[in-house]
Amino acid sequence: MRKLNLYTFHRNITPYRFDAHNTKYLIEKLSEKYEVKWSNLDGCDKFRYQNDCDALIDQGSIVIFEFDDTKEFKTFDFGDAPTLSVQVSQSKNFRGAAIGQYNKKLWDENVKDQIVRSKVKPCIYPESWWHYGIQNYEEVRNFRDNSDLDERLYWRGSIYKDPNRVEYNRRYAIELLNDCLNDFYFGNFPVPFDYYIQEAIQFKLALCFGVGGGYCCGDFCLRDIELYGLGIPTMRPIFAAETEDPLIPNHHYIAIECEFTDSFEYKDPENLAKRIAQRYKEVIKDDDLLKTISKNARIWYLNNITYPN
Repeated sequence: MRKLNLYTFHRNITPYRFDAHNTKYLIEKLSEKYEVKWSNLDGCDKFRYQNDCDALIDQGSIVIFEFDDTKEFKTFDFGDAPTLSVQVSQSKNFRGAAIGQYNKKLWDENVKDQIVRSKVKPCIYPESWWHYGIQNYEEVRNFRDNSDLDERLYWRGSIYKDPNRVEYNRRYAIELLNDCLNDFYFGNFPVPFDYYIQEAIQFKLALCFGVGGGYCCGDFCLRDIELYGLGIPTMRPIFAAETEDPLIPNHHYIAIECEFTDSFEYKDPENLAKRIAQRYKEVIKDDDLLKTISKNARIWYLNNITYPN
């Protein structure tokens, strides 16, 4: 059997995270075809991957698959921004990648070999694998069908004040929205997950937000998936990240037109906040539209996020 070197970087990750279980089953599957040598590393190890490149691996959201004989390799990158995969893509031995936060422009700029470029593709963001939307959906649906839902636009998440953080632009727009939309539920601090779910299902429409940090940093968010699974319609700026099964504006989510800089940061957070407020007012009473959006998003969730899909 051909020898395959597998490098992972989440040895110390908490057991409830997807990554902690994914690696075990990944090795089992690969071992059916290859002799797998597993390097069970962690981002805090400060490992340097050297293969006609020199990359410091200081976080856990990447997996490297390397053939021992030729040193050809591919990556599976599920970080908020695929900076490590971009760095190692400059190696002559790089052969492709599956990217959780995939941005076409970024990869067009960084991989010029068209054969290799064709092997860099979007994939499902793995940390979003979430079965709650299967186990509890009927209870949630019955609750929502028999309740007077809160019509305020729902948001739950942290606000980052530091302009040096990549999240600053996107969260700054949310803070501005709180100033220009009276019907806005501004949940601007973390709560326990169970509380968040119990809170979210009481609202008619939820706001999701990503990007704003350059090249789709965190654009495809766990919040999107959780709300799709619960059957709660969402509103968000148009995705800059692409998924393998495309998420279509105004089909899977209520879309907000937005303008980006060349590196996909939001250009005008103040104007974006006003657009969100206006779009909310246009759709919040349109029950048929919101039900259709919810239905389409849940179908996408079932097709892409739940086992075995």
